[in-house]
Amino acid sequence: MQLTPQWGSSESNQPVRKSLLGLMVMVLCISGCVEHGRVRVSDDEVTGAYSASFETGNEELILNSDRTYVQTFVSPNKTFTNRGTWKSSNPFLAGTQIELAGAVCSEDDHSPSPTRCFRNLVVHRKEGHVRLGLNESADWYYVKKQ
Repeated sequence: MQLTPQWGSSESNQPVRKSLLGLMVMVLCISGCVEHGRVRVSDDEVTGAYSASFETGNEELILNSDRTYVQTFVSPNKTFTNRGTWKSSNPFLAGTQIELAGAVCSEDDHSPSPTRCFRNLVVHRKEGHVRLGLNESADWYYVKKQ
C-alpha cells in the first residue's frame, strides 16, 4: 500500500515552499541591486547643492553637513532666501527621507512673511545621481549639482 501525502502536510508543501523562497530571494535581489528610484543614502552623500526648475522660477537648496540648509528661490516676480535645519530618517523598507524644518512651502505666497512648514523630501537615484523628490507625481525633483 502506497501512501500519498495529504495537502497541507509538510511533505507535499516542499516544492511550493522552495518556489516561494526562490521568488522572494529574486525579488529582494532585484530591488536591492537596482540603483534608481527611492534609495537609502548616508548624510555625507545627501549633503550638497541641489537645483529645481518650476513654472514660477528656479530654486536652489543647499544641505550643509552641520544639518543646516539654505533655500533660495528666484523668479521674475519674487526672490527670497530662507535658512533652517534638516534631518534625515530611514523608515523601515523605504528610502531615506529628508525633513526641512522651517522651509518656505509655497513659492506663490506673496505675503511679506511667507508660510513656513516641514517639507519632506524623498531621496532618489537616477542614472547614478542623487535627487530629492519634492512631488514625485508631478515629477518635481531637486537635482544634485555635480
